[in-house]
Amino acid sequence: MKKIAELAGVSRSTVSHVLHGRTHKMTRETLERVRRVIEENNYVPNMGGRMFAKYGSKIIGVVINYDIRDEVDVLQDPFFSKIISTLEHEIRTNGYFMMLYISKDVEESLRMARTWNVEALISVGGWTEAHISAGVAGVYDLHRLMEGTVDAKIPLVYIDAYFPDEDFPYINVGLEDWQGGYIMTEYLINRGHRKIAFLGDTEGPVTVGYAREQGCKAALEARSLSFLPEDYINLSRYPDERQKILKNLAKEGFRGHTALFFTSDYLAANAINLFRDEGIGVPRDISVCGFDDFIFATESRPRLTTVRQDVSQKAFHAVQQALALIRKEEISEKNIRLPVSLVIRDSVAAL
Repeated sequence: MKKIAELAGVSRSTVSHVLHGRTHKMTRETLERVRRVIEENNYVPNMGGRMFAKYGSKIIGVVINYDIRDEVDVLQDPFFSKIISTLEHEIRTNGYFMMLYISKDVEESLRMARTWNVEALISVGGWTEAHISAGVAGVYDLHRLMEGTVDAKIPLVYIDAYFPDEDFPYINVGLEDWQGGYIMTEYLINRGHRKIAFLGDTEGPVTVGYAREQGCKAALEARSLSFLPEDYINLSRYPDERQKILKNLAKEGFRGHTALFFTSDYLAANAINLFRDEGIGVPRDISVCGFDDFIFATESRPRLTTVRQDVSQKAFHAVQQALALIRKEEISEKNIRLPVSLVIRDSVAAL
């Protein structure tokens, strides 16, 4: 820093202000001169030193919960890969570094956050009230652990969490998942479908899957149609088991269902490929739809009718909320629900 200050003709404190983003009282000429010298000399700040300094580590931690999945499966999931890449972009654009941590041990996640002195945590995933009351550990417990500590109050923002508290005391960025389930089911009903199955990869739908299933159920009930327990089909998170279930479902004539509403495009595209191998045409023999509008929706054949979500907006709002907490600003809206929209393509037939 002393060398940079001498070359730029400024004080060491001015260089420090530039490195730590405190430039609002600095002239543009001085700022550009210092930045140019920093760039020309390939100056790299000592991150170890920063973590012990009062300026903060400039690290935002991202915790991915995989309590109901295998760790590798999480990284292969198109939603998680998309959310990780967009979070990293938003964090970097705002002058911070992202530390990614994938774990099902919430205490370990909190220990990581403290060790690296992260300035904020963004936690992807949460649990429904039913799973919390059943004693299933999830990222929800991270807040309970943090609230019980005296030495560290790390700002925490959730993505796609569902909590039992009616007043919602936590900060969360999610989707109108219930609405997405409703509008897709309403579309299927308008196309003549009366027997609709909802398919996920957990024994009972949780978090976003639960909200989407509830939207599906509400749309059916609004038309005086029933949604029975057997109308939810667990495909399993294990690929081999999932293929067996789908093959049996096809052999059973889809149990009378004329439309299959998958909780994600990934599961829907996987089913379409398997059905094609079995000589079953979509939508000729069975209508299929999904949720997300990721790459699988446009690359599958037929192209998938789905519910679109904007993952980049999730990442943007989550990072903005984390930055506001770091700056100790008051948060006006704690539970952000981003809109969804129906995307009609080729995988649903009219009856």
